[in-house]
Amino acid sequence: MPSWNWTFSRKDMEIYGVAGSAITVAADQLRVRYVPQKAESTITAPPLPAEYSNSLDYLAAVLRGQIKPDDDLSSLPTNMVVMQILDAARTSAKTGRTVTLQPLPN
Repeated sequence: MPSWNWTFSRKDMEIYGVAGSAITVAADQLRVRYVPQKAESTITAPPLPAEYSNSLDYLAAVLRGQIKPDDDLSSLPTNMVVMQILDAARTSAKTGRTVTLQPLPN
């Protein structure tokens, strides 16, 4: 469930696939389990470059021309896809049918 109102930093996600799972524990920690393992293991993700580590450093790097914000998480194309997914989910829940996403125009 997404929320922007947590009283502490919370960046958790769970991903399940046919060959395993990955669960974020912290910004740099993952619990992973692959088929046929019987137990999870914890791995540490490498640190992000400074300009990607938080929103203010990212904005500063964009304004300084150090990085170009093409198709990043806050871009219009990314947000259009998110809106398409949310709309499809709402339609599917309402109708009980699968909704196939169509490519968005460029």
